[in-house]
Amino acid sequence: MKETKNKNRWITIKEEEIVNCSVLSILIRKCQSSKDKTKLHNFYLLKSSNWCNIIPITKDKKVVMVKQYRVGIDDTTLEIPGGVSDPSDPDIQASAVREMIEETGYTPLPDAKYIPLGWTFPNPAIQDNKCYSFALYPVKKTREQKLDPSEMIEVVEVPLNEIKTKILNGEINHALIINAFFFLTMQEKKTGPDLQI
Repeated sequence: MKETKNKNRWITIKEEEIVNCSVLSILIRKCQSSKDKTKLHNFYLLKSSNWCNIIPITKDKKVVMVKQYRVGIDDTTLEIPGGVSDPSDPDIQASAVREMIEETGYTPLPDAKYIPLGWTFPNPAIQDNKCYSFALYPVKKTREQKLDPSEMIEVVEVPLNEIKTKILNGEINHALIINAFFFLTMQEKKTGPDLQI
């Protein structure tokens, strides 16, 4: 755990893993207030590898998106490909491209441009991992999907110029996906005006 100079912080006294799953673990962290040494509090943390997602764009300016059922909300969301990055591979961009290929069957064309967009903490209140976002242009469907047993994914192409409307009307409502598109709008120097939503 990295030290911080912030005096208004909780100091970890003890940390214990209470659940270990394939994609995350849950920890209980007993902490002491730096202001009041008598004040103790239990915090619960989700530990995970870093996440990644990618905005794949076809030559005719369509975003390759995935519709998939999400157990947490018991509904289907419209997303871009992504997932947990391979902890054994420091190349998070490569993890994002692998997720895209597996989930959609789309692959980069020989002249494809890889664009790192940025990263955020998905939920710093209870998590310590990052989510990295990328864009990739152009891509093309070249193979079949290769899905995990728990994945049921429908691939759809959405015109890039419709993304903003779909965010505003709630069709795209996954926070990390909206964040990736926000990054895209902020990176015109890297993407050029043609890839702006």
